[in-house]
Amino acid sequence: MSFFDRVLRRRSHYRATFKGPSSQQVLADLKRFCRYGQAPTVLGLDRHVDPFATGVVVGRQEVFARIVGHLTLDDADLVRLREEFANDD
Repeated sequence: MSFFDRVLRRRSHYRATFKGPSSQQVLADLKRFCRYGQAPTVLGLDRHVDPFATGVVVGRQEVFARIVGHLTLDDADLVRLREEFANDD
C-alpha cells in the first residue's frame, strides 16, 4: 500500500471517529486539555520553566494538531501529495 493510500485511509478513519453531534464537544475539550493555540511553557512553583511539564504540553499539542490535520485534509491536498510522491520516483 502506498503512502498516499495510507494517508487517504487514515483520513477516512479520523473523519469517521470525529463525526456526529458529540465530536465538536470532544474536540473542544481536547483543545482545552492540550492547550492548543497557547504557549506550551509551564512554570513550576519556583516560577522557572518546568521542562518536563512543558514537554508534556508540547506532546499534547502535537497529538491535537495531528487530529485536526487529518480532519481538515481536503482532496486538493491529497492530489498535491500524490503528485509530489509520483514525481519523486
